Amino acid sequence: MTGRVPAGARDLDFATVRPPDSRLARLAEEAAEEQSIPVKGHGYRTWAYGTALATLDRHELDPEVFYVASLLHDYGVADVVAGEDFVLRSATRAEQCFADAGLDEAVALAAADSISVHSTAGITAERDGPGFYVQAGASLDLAGLRCGDLPRSYFADVHTAHPRDGVTPAFVNHIAAEAHTNPDGRFAQLRRCGFSVLLRTNPLDRD
Repeated sequence: MTGRVPAGARDLDFATVRPPDSRLARLAEEAAEEQSIPVKGHGYRTWAYGTALATLDRHELDPEVFYVASLLHDYGVADVVAGEDFVLRSATRAEQCFADAGLDEAVALAAADSISVHSTAGITAERDGPGFYVQAGASLDLAGLRCGDLPRSYFADVHTAHPRDGVTPAFVNHIAAEAHTNPDGRFAQLRRCGFSVLLRTNPLDRD
């Protein structure tokens, strides 16, 4: 409300944030195109916001692992499967990108782990590394959490590059469907804690 942001935040410029220039990154972008427009845009904004928050927190991320994990963390949310948390399908698609790029399974596992933990409460940057910032970026985009940590200019540039087209109603529906089918899953837990209400009151939707 005041426009104040933490020290160093005003120096953040989305124009300087570049995706990795690699075969893996391109494979992840191709996989991202398989998602709906709202889910795809959410993945790119998760990357943009998570990158900025990690920079602000002085936490170094592996750029390729974080890029792939961000773009594909909700890949599995579209098709609900009873008894299977959606993050497992998301992680599997990310692992396929690493395999297609001919990269080591250990690196693929880091991205898969980041995706698997991103919707889990209580994770930390120290223990969960990129997964924590996938969660932070996604929560900022969907619910506005930590939106006061970044300058308005950063949001404006991100929204120009990756518009918020239909993201809130899409994820309200995705969360409801996943929670209904998997009542013991993580989306169900988030929904019981009021996360869907936060989505509907996201300050970013008023910009």
